[in-house]
Amino acid sequence: MSQLVQVMRSLRTMPPLPGVAQRVLQIVRDPDYSIDTLVSVVRTDPALTTRILKLCNSSLYGLSQEIASVGDAVAYLGTRNLVKLVLISCTSSYFKRVGVNGYVDPAELWKHTLCCASVCQFLAERSGYEQPATAFTTGILHNVGKVALAQVVDDVIVDVPALLAGDPGLGYLEIERKVVGLDHANAGGIVTESWSLPTELRRAVRNHHDPALIRGDGDLTALLHVADQMVLGMGIGAPFAGLTWTIDPTALDKLHLTDADLEGARTHVTEELVRSAELLNLDTLDGR
Repeated sequence: MSQLVQVMRSLRTMPPLPGVAQRVLQIVRDPDYSIDTLVSVVRTDPALTTRILKLCNSSLYGLSQEIASVGDAVAYLGTRNLVKLVLISCTSSYFKRVGVNGYVDPAELWKHTLCCASVCQFLAERSGYEQPATAFTTGILHNVGKVALAQVVDDVIVDVPALLAGDPGLGYLEIERKVVGLDHANAGGIVTESWSLPTELRRAVRNHHDPALIRGDGDLTALLHVADQMVLGMGIGAPFAGLTWTIDPTALDKLHLTDADLEGARTHVTEELVRSAELLNLDTLDGR
């Protein structure tokens, strides 16, 4: 069986998001959603509830009063933080399944993913994008294609210096296509489509590395592009040494983002890394 056939099989058989995560995503896309409805959905999953309460009572939030229920979590942390914890808890297990190999390190990939999601939300708020929770979700899911690819390339050794010596103009996606047969952005598009996620989210995952498509897509694709390139440029989860990471100025113009916004985002993600050790620990989050 060829590697590309294995890759396509891996993409098509990627387990879907847990039902509770899918229902939460559907609920929060309605700007008039009921908090009681959100809480009742989360409560249907005891394991998820347990992990969320554990995180709420960790040093991550530093609360002086113990959180004993999902309702308490909403009261003290707000619905936005509850949604973030649901998505983090429901997606971390995908990264846990990935083994360390020449293509990816799951811990670094998870670290990059969390940082990208955090920057996506931060910049969404600065740009006036109306659904910051969707921006965070897109950041959390933007590497699902890489997770699927990593499961079938355990023996691949990526000699990037040799590839760049032969063709100095190669970019990130071109290297993946040479090594794996498919790039992670298109792979992510296949996975998110199979999960029947909203069209805007699927387009962002698939197109955020393509300048031509970034210009023609909506704001969510531009947000993901800016966040991803910024985090990679900070050296957080950069997959291959020797590559440069450049933010397309068209994306910044589309979002009306300034240098001050970008600097604020860098400061924000640096601070998040310091206080989010529990969220970076895949062993703590895994349990599904």
